[in-house]
Amino acid sequence: MRICQAAQAHKLAAVVAAALASLASSWSVAVADDIKAAPTAQNDEPALSLQVGTGFNWFSLPSWGPRGPDFLGTGDSRVTDDGPGFGIRLDLPLGQIGSQPFLLEWNGSFADLSSSSTDRTSLAGQSSLNLSVGNSANGSISTLTASPTGTLPATATTDVTFTDSAGATGGTFVSGSSPAGAYQTLIRTNGGMTGGAFAAILTNGSTQSAAAYAAYGDNTGFTLAATGALSSSAIVDERNEDVTVIDQELLLGAPIDLQGGWTVIPKVGPMYRSIDRDVDFRRTLQITANYPGVVVPEVGFAQNDELDARYVGAIAELAVTKALQPDLSVSFDARFGGAYLHSRYRSHYSAILPTITTGPFDFISETRDDASLLAGLGARLRYAPKENLQVGLDAGVNFVNKIPTIDYVADASGSVSPTISMSHAIDYNVSVSITWRF
Repeated sequence: MRICQAAQAHKLAAVVAAALASLASSWSVAVADDIKAAPTAQNDEPALSLQVGTGFNWFSLPSWGPRGPDFLGTGDSRVTDDGPGFGIRLDLPLGQIGSQPFLLEWNGSFADLSSSSTDRTSLAGQSSLNLSVGNSANGSISTLTASPTGTLPATATTDVTFTDSAGATGGTFVSGSSPAGAYQTLIRTNGGMTGGAFAAILTNGSTQSAAAYAAYGDNTGFTLAATGALSSSAIVDERNEDVTVIDQELLLGAPIDLQGGWTVIPKVGPMYRSIDRDVDFRRTLQITANYPGVVVPEVGFAQNDELDARYVGAIAELAVTKALQPDLSVSFDARFGGAYLHSRYRSHYSAILPTITTGPFDFISETRDDASLLAGLGARLRYAPKENLQVGLDAGVNFVNKIPTIDYVADASGSVSPTISMSHAIDYNVSVSITWRF
């Protein structure tokens, strides 16, 4: 009887121990690297995993100004572009090296960033304005006069003609005067095939002031002039930048499980990065009409710059993961690599004239080849609500020691031309992600 009871107790203890071991196995989740759960048992094979994420990026980049020293100044030395980023990652088990799994990891990301700035300079106190880019022989201003302040009647006259690159000709003529208590704003435009002309006058008998404006341009150049009391006018300088960043990596790695819930994953492989910057500079003359309901259209010119960088190289990464709880882990990674860098710069001007479409002119193109170092640090927190699902929070910083920017160099004749030079860039990012194991 005692022997039977002892046998039954021993059998019951064995069943309970087996159940506890099975329950512990079903609830244990260990993270093999910074985005996926790794097996805790030696005989468990790594699974195919897919991660998608989205976040926000801040990219500190070297800035540059436009070509002309009198056009928008020289520009700030650096600019921070920001915007959303998207990423995808695929981990594919390739087998084992000895007792350790061997993984192929593909990372792809895309970021769409932008920045803008505006500066407005009033022309109050100035009596003349002259701006010109490109060809100035595509027109002429035969008359541009305004009566001195304090004179009655206040009078102004503008006469401007053009001959555009397609051979079309035309012109505009505006003249007017205002006695005491009267005021007027007159605007005229005339377009040809590839260019045109603009003329405007403001006269005010109450303030005893007058101003005259004239502009012409086509797809070879632009000229703007003004005279008189220009307090109703302002120069508006704008800088708008759009940046597209694309990253691709293909890494081979082998997770190494250590004691205490630690895992180390060394990785190495090829990388590709593209950074495309599109920068638009605009300088326009804004005229405030002295007659209610009248809107004077803007005139001016723009410079469009495109500066593209292509990085092709290799990168090595070391990731360290610590399981904090069965369903929670934290990881850190450091990366370092080198790449061949090819840079290309393109720039052109264009005229801004109301109701007239002109093409770009004064094209410039430059290229440069170089080598760059890349480095980065990252931190990740992973929570696994289910065995085959993880949600994560990521933060990181990436550094590039060479990224193209533009300098302006004067030649022996004093002519200034843009050239590609190098500076550094720093990218900060935060994101959330979801990972599935299959």
